[in-house]
Amino acid sequence: MATLASTEFHQGCAVCGTHFPVDIPTEIVAAARSRNLVVFAGAGISTEAPGLFPETFYEEIEARLRDEPSGDPFPTVMQEFEYANGRRELIRTLTERIDYISTFRSLQNRTTAFHQELATIAQLDAIFTTNWDDFFERFAGARPFVLDEDFAFFDTPGRRVMKVHGSISNLSTIVATTNDYARREADLRESIMGAKLREFLSTKTLLFVGYSLSDSDFLSVYRSVIERMGAFRAPGFVVTPLDTGSAKELGLTHLKTDGGHFLHLLKSQLEQVGEHVPDERLERAAWVHPLLIAAHSASESMLEDANSFGCFTQSYQDGLLAALGRVGLLRPSGTYSEPRAVEGIVHSYSHLFEKAVGLRRYFDASYIEGYLIGTRSLLLDDDDFFKIPIVQTFSSPTWRARTRDPHLDADSPWWIASPTATLRDYLATARTQESAIAWLADNAISAAGRARRTPGLSTQNRELLASLRPGQVPQHTEFLDGI
Repeated sequence: MATLASTEFHQGCAVCGTHFPVDIPTEIVAAARSRNLVVFAGAGISTEAPGLFPETFYEEIEARLRDEPSGDPFPTVMQEFEYANGRRELIRTLTERIDYISTFRSLQNRTTAFHQELATIAQLDAIFTTNWDDFFERFAGARPFVLDEDFAFFDTPGRRVMKVHGSISNLSTIVATTNDYARREADLRESIMGAKLREFLSTKTLLFVGYSLSDSDFLSVYRSVIERMGAFRAPGFVVTPLDTGSAKELGLTHLKTDGGHFLHLLKSQLEQVGEHVPDERLERAAWVHPLLIAAHSASESMLEDANSFGCFTQSYQDGLLAALGRVGLLRPSGTYSEPRAVEGIVHSYSHLFEKAVGLRRYFDASYIEGYLIGTRSLLLDDDDFFKIPIVQTFSSPTWRARTRDPHLDADSPWWIASPTATLRDYLATARTQESAIAWLADNAISAAGRARRTPGLSTQNRELLASLRPGQVPQHTEFLDGI
């Protein structure tokens, strides 16, 4: 699926006119793979990206001060505005600008293209930014660190964003004026935020994105932290579509392209070495989810026939839907974008599946199998993805084996070698509600023979049906008590 950041370069295009082709240095790929690549993000990848607003925030503020531009640095103009209109008015103006973006979906998508592209690179889990907005939190699942007290929780799992110049979520922390910058530069020499900056910059590969090398935000951080580290500083790169002759002087390698497009190219490199789940597979999970909801609803009719073992299909589909729904909800965090993480979840649920069958907790086992298959589908190409079964077919050897191998369903999925009741066949056949119900029932009945070979499964099926009140449908929760 094409995104704003993935579009190839076309001269003069407002969206892709800065998507210049560029080779991703091997040092960056290696640093990303080892989680040693740290992003330092400026306003150019957010609210101040070219073409978003008719004028930049700097230009908006200066226009309220004078008729002709002064050319003064950003913090000087902000300080002058504060003197003339007060701190409250300065903060009100900037919050109004940031809030406005989220009132138009197209504007929000363009503003957050970089954040959304970064979201699915699980290896990028540490971000420093001088931006005030909360887009890394909202669109990349990052936990904000603004005050020194926040760093007591720095080891909490997940992506982190260090807000060097404060946050819109904590207005008293915003750094904008000359006075603010002076206080912040002094603070970075002594604070935990400054110490964390120095730690990362001496041990990680640094990637500046969204900065002009002459702007105040970049220079304030460079002077107060980076420049002081001298030879102890780690390698650094700056990604910007603008020509910049000063990168080399500052010890940075310039990569001339748009920040979001750079991340798209980095993903391609990670995919080639098997360390990134293609974004298209996450979109595919979101696409199929409502189709499975419709199949789930149609499957309720199977409860009227005890021979169809419909309770177990309901539980199995609950597991499928839970897995694919969770993929969508956690997309911004990158949780499901790293193949090894997905494989870990699959293997964990393979053991739970084997255990549930061994305990004869077949309703639980059906849910777990659905969840396992739904998660495993992220590692499949389109051809194998459409082979996943959408009713409980009891085809896994685990249902009948006396000695069970919990890795069998994870490493050698039976449904790929012997596809049964597949999603592809369902979509080709179930054109109407009636045809969907008929197809689901036929496939469930054909699976009944396999179901009866599992000790106690028929008895549990009858007990589940007997426990239902009129109109009630069995539903498995997201919890697996006792397994």
